[in-house]
Amino acid sequence: MRKFASNRKGFTLVELLIVIVVIGILSAMMMLSSSEAVSSAKATAIVSDLRSLKTAALAYFADHADEWMTSAPKDKSDAGAIPIDDILQYLNGKDIPNKKAYKLIPSDKKDAWFVEISISGTSNSIPLYSNENSSECLAVKKKLAGRAKSAGLLKERNNPAPYDGKYDYILMLVQ
Repeated sequence: MRKFASNRKGFTLVELLIVIVVIGILSAMMMLSSSEAVSSAKATAIVSDLRSLKTAALAYFADHADEWMTSAPKDKSDAGAIPIDDILQYLNGKDIPNKKAYKLIPSDKKDAWFVEISISGTSNSIPLYSNENSSECLAVKKKLAGRAKSAGLLKERNNPAPYDGKYDYILMLVQ
């Protein structure tokens, strides 16, 4: 009886096809999970930047208490917004990427301020994403909406309900 298997020097076509299909399935799964991780990381970075700016704003207000109590406007405009560069001095050298998208805005009653970030562009700030319907922008909004309650993210200045992902900007209260 002859042994045919000992003369074999390579893989069969079926074996190669099975390996290629398995590699394709694994790479597709990795692509889906990596895009989810990227949007989660960007949402985490936004929340971290908002928290850092809130802490810096509190330090700024402690140093300038006499100025900011009288500077909040009575209307709903952003005329009393503090330039973000004034707040960034209190971050001890930490740089905020896309700092032009952030603003510090007074409340209507002069009792609080809000750190605002424009995500998709219809706010007065420079947005993080130029296309509000891009898949990345929508994924980040969805992640931020999921973390809104625990992170203290608000959807409007006058309505302190948690951010729900439908708005183009989010706020964090500074009192």
